[in-house]
Amino acid sequence: MKQRNTPLFLSLGILLITTIIVAIFGVVPLPEYEILENEEGLKGKLIYHVQVQSQNLIPPAPDIMDECILSIDLEANSFIEEKIICSSDLYDMSYDIYFYDTEIYEDENILLRYWDESSGDEMGLIINIETKKVVDKVQQPNFYSEDRNRMNVYGEKLIDPWDTSDYSSRVIGIYYANRMENIEVFKSKAPTNYYFESLHWSPNGDYIAALDSEENFIIFSKNKKSKPGIIQFSEVNLKVFDDEEREIQNLIGWTD
Repeated sequence: MKQRNTPLFLSLGILLITTIIVAIFGVVPLPEYEILENEEGLKGKLIYHVQVQSQNLIPPAPDIMDECILSIDLEANSFIEEKIICSSDLYDMSYDIYFYDTEIYEDENILLRYWDESSGDEMGLIINIETKKVVDKVQQPNFYSEDRNRMNVYGEKLIDPWDTSDYSSRVIGIYYANRMENIEVFKSKAPTNYYFESLHWSPNGDYIAALDSEENFIIFSKNKKSKPGIIQFSEVNLKVFDDEEREIQNLIGWTD
């Protein structure tokens, strides 16, 4: 009888310990944001990278079925997702196209690296954001450094959120640095598995766009003139099948 009751007592003990831990430390909810309505007249487009993955029930990792560069027009009345290009659109050119380090090129284009089979060299593919057409190919494409991408028109630099967040105390934040000091834009309690990544300045240097770990885009006012706003899609362009899922990989930038 004693042996039969041991698992029951063990389960009750674990439940009691868990209850005590939750009572002491509490459950921290996700930060709350207002729905972005663009009352301040934001301009430009957010450009971002999305993968379509298979939903594998058994390891290894999910297969990448397609990769795409998408955009949201911030000046539109509603936030409708638009496709710029997908890897499946470029199979006649190459099967080795590298989406992770895609950059905005000369404001109106994106620049992709790819492996050119005919020449055996790595090349750059320039695609117009509006027409969604390939406009040029370049040899030995030069990509901006990460530091340059973090600078705005005022010379202010975004600080990596991993350096300004304290995950042990469940505090996350967004900061930037001018010549004199680090300036706080946003600070909040959050679960330990919540974080920001892919920070980018608006073209005028007054706003910051961030992708969070919940795959949401958040717009922050540098001077806190407005509360942080979350973008809600009115329409998603990239459809997936029942056995697939889409995952936003990174925010590439904010065009003018």
